[in-house]
Amino acid sequence: MNSSRLGTLSAAALLAAASGCDAPESCVVSGRVLVDDRPAEGVYVLFRTAGDATGLPDSGSARTGEDGSFTAVVSTPGEATVTAFWPKVTVMDQDVIEGPDRLLGAYRDPRIPAATLTIGRGANDAPPIKLTTPSRGRSRTSSHR
Repeated sequence: MNSSRLGTLSAAALLAAASGCDAPESCVVSGRVLVDDRPAEGVYVLFRTAGDATGLPDSGSARTGEDGSFTAVVSTPGEATVTAFWPKVTVMDQDVIEGPDRLLGAYRDPRIPAATLTIGRGANDAPPIKLTTPSRGRSRTSSHR
């Protein structure tokens, strides 16, 4: 075997070993998002784990379906913060335009996550992520003080 092929194989093996949830066993997170106790379509959920062997944060994301369900793939297992936003959708002719966050940015800050959960290798069923529509002029941080 020539040295360049050996170097390529070694690099690939190191990368595979460094990543936590590589194929064929991914970290798959499934769940539902409820806004004001009702399934919400079109909510983006973002998962942020502590990171892989490089020390960089890892993330995965998904958009909820009509029944509020989602499935996301996250490549690194561990504790994850979940943030969310729910853009107002306008359809003009054949264009779909995503506008401002209907949740007013209340769940976008990873320091004050919408939820936290532990993601393991393989399939993960998350408990429902329950969000509430904030009142105008009032943030989640002001209600937690």
